[in-house]
Amino acid sequence: MNTSSKQQAEKIFACILVCIALANGLGDGIFSNYFNEVFHINSVQRGFIEVPRESPGVLCMVVVAALGFLGTVRMTIVSQILSLIGLVVLGFFSPSYGVMLVFLFIHSLGSHLFMPLNDSISMSLASTGKEGATLGKFKGVTTMGSMIAACLVFVGFRTGIFTFQSKKILPFILASGFLALALLLLFLFLRITKTEETVKNHRLLFRKRYLPYYVLTLAYGCQKRIRIIFAPWVIIKLLEQGADTVALLTIATHFMGTLVAPAIGRMLDRLGTRKMLCIEAGYIAVAFSAMGLLSGMLADGTLSKSGPQTFLVFGAYILCILFEQFNMVHSFMMRSIALDKSEVTRTLSVGLSVDHIMAIIASPIMGLIWESLGVQYVFYLAALSAAFQLIAASMTKKSLSVSAS
Repeated sequence: MNTSSKQQAEKIFACILVCIALANGLGDGIFSNYFNEVFHINSVQRGFIEVPRESPGVLCMVVVAALGFLGTVRMTIVSQILSLIGLVVLGFFSPSYGVMLVFLFIHSLGSHLFMPLNDSISMSLASTGKEGATLGKFKGVTTMGSMIAACLVFVGFRTGIFTFQSKKILPFILASGFLALALLLLFLFLRITKTEETVKNHRLLFRKRYLPYYVLTLAYGCQKRIRIIFAPWVIIKLLEQGADTVALLTIATHFMGTLVAPAIGRMLDRLGTRKMLCIEAGYIAVAFSAMGLLSGMLADGTLSKSGPQTFLVFGAYILCILFEQFNMVHSFMMRSIALDKSEVTRTLSVGLSVDHIMAIIASPIMGLIWESLGVQYVFYLAALSAAFQLIAASMTKKSLSVSAS
């Protein structure tokens, strides 16, 4: 692509990311409240429901390998069609618990298929030496879309426009509309990016060289589950807050994310992956330890569920959720150690599958730990898992010495 076409492609892709972020914020962002208020599940069931929701992540490497001949953009179109089908059924048809799980799986398959494709397309649009900054810019745009969605959720539930008592779930319906718009923009994006990357070899790819990335994604799978399932569950179950409060916290988190994401991207280009993994490890240890301490105090009654002290819990929650901004470090590392650019998408998809194998195993176990030992131990385990970021950093010393310098 020439410079003009590349700039146009970047703008369109940014708009696509905003639409998808809006859909995710209105859909995935309220799933915990949806499960709680519509199906009245407990903490153990909340852990087990992640099996059908996250198993598509395990299949991701197989799907990417099978559809690799389509190219990254066409695979992205397929992913958004699947997500759209799932949300349309959840929004319009008030499915039973069993039917809901089926279409949750379909929606989740589309969402997970897009994850490695997102980073792959983002880095393909970056100029040499500015991959981190480009990832940070697109991450910031995505976060802005998520923040707008959280604002809509907050206003909608606070005013009563959104409710889980209706047969039609309006947030899911609106999310479907944003996905439809994203699909239209993707077809336009496809016309501009005429020479898009395809997966040349459709076989699954495992290399010893990429072991640090696999180790990192294994740990991230557990850390992410605790962040997106059990951190909100503290707010919903222990503090007994509704979707509007979770949305308000999400707005604050995403506002901070729009500032943090570009900064992390610039730091990646300047410091390199190894130092950023060490910074990530320190952040994980502090954020999840704080949440573990405070949630434990909530559970045993040491900390009141009302009053100014609850803002400490809100602050710890924001720190835990903000951790997602570091995910770009992992994709950047993969790009840095890749033998060939054509292997990036396949390896990111394998990493996503490794991530979700851990997620499927960890989610029910963490739910059982919450019920049998105490909520604080779920977060303390996440804090201890920061050691894997340090291990991955040490394993990549030789591979990344050039890119870090």
